[in-house]
Amino acid sequence: MATPEPDPELDIPEYSYRARRQMRQVDPAMRRIAFAAAGISVLVIAVALLWSGVRPRMGFGPPPEIAAPATPLRVAPANPGGLTVPGANEQIMSGDDDSTPAQLAPVPPAPAIQQLQAAAGTPAPPPKPAPPAAADTTPMQVQLAATADEAGVHKIWSQLNTKFPSAFTGKQPIFMPAVVNGENIWRLRIGGFAGRAAAQAFCESIIAQGAACTVASF
Repeated sequence: MATPEPDPELDIPEYSYRARRQMRQVDPAMRRIAFAAAGISVLVIAVALLWSGVRPRMGFGPPPEIAAPATPLRVAPANPGGLTVPGANEQIMSGDDDSTPAQLAPVPPAPAIQQLQAAAGTPAPPPKPAPPAAADTTPMQVQLAATADEAGVHKIWSQLNTKFPSAFTGKQPIFMPAVVNGENIWRLRIGGFAGRAAAQAFCESIIAQGAACTVASF
């Protein structure tokens, strides 16, 4: 005996029907909020499209362009020098007249003091005497010779006294050691002259007789 085939409609499990029956429905308030949000989004997108120029007939378009003005921004002045001085072209102010060379003002004459004093009846003061020249009274020496040793200057002094006895009468010799350029020397000098003029006169008289003489300055 053949087994009957099961009916598909009768094989639906019982728990699946219950699941469909137990599904919760969407809250109407939430559905309205979702629709409102979707509407606002669509409105914002539409306004953005219109503002960006998608629909030119609505009056929207690209940002306006600012063009430069047709007139020049700067105008050169009629006088590039700036300040205009009235009467600048006159000769007294411009200084363009080179016909006569520039000259300094003449030196004013010195006032005649004596004439002014005579007119006023005041006697002129006597002229001041010139100050007397200072007398050269510094003691001076003259140098007669210089040798490498002391014996040399003694010998020269003896020779001078023998050759010119009248010139060196009463003169006392000075034998002075010194160092010149690193070398030791002996100088023969005589002193007792009242000043440079007296020492120079003595040297001139000695030189005229054929001897050496120099006014000592050191």
